Amino acid sequence: MEPLALIEQAAARYRQLDSLGQAIEQNIQNNELTAAAEISARLDALQEEAKAPDSELFHLLRHHRFLRELDITKEWLQLMQGIQERNQRLMPHIKSIMAMQRSEQQTLQKGNSMLQGYKPTIASTGKRFSSSG
Repeated sequence: MEPLALIEQAAARYRQLDSLGQAIEQNIQNNELTAAAEISARLDALQEEAKAPDSELFHLLRHHRFLRELDITKEWLQLMQGIQERNQRLMPHIKSIMAMQRSEQQTLQKGNSMLQGYKPTIASTGKRFSSSG
């Protein structure tokens, strides 16, 4: 495939990645974690899809300096940088959410363990219960 077409495809893919990243950031700020997780799954798939073409493009850029000067290449690289900056900005917030989730999980597990060890003792009196009193 022609280098310019590869760069245009990469820029389009990174526009999508950027859009998904913005949506995740908005969801995290609004504490809509379920929606953020769903978008994150789409983001992961798109990032996986971008790996091979990105590798090829970086190889082309190393060997063909004139490609670096194209506006579309500059846009692609700026999108990459913007995504990286957003990720760094969100990381502390995401880590605190994860810490709270772990703490809640540990509390629930501890409570569950305590309840499993609790066995009520019902003394058998040999009498029958009756609804008449």
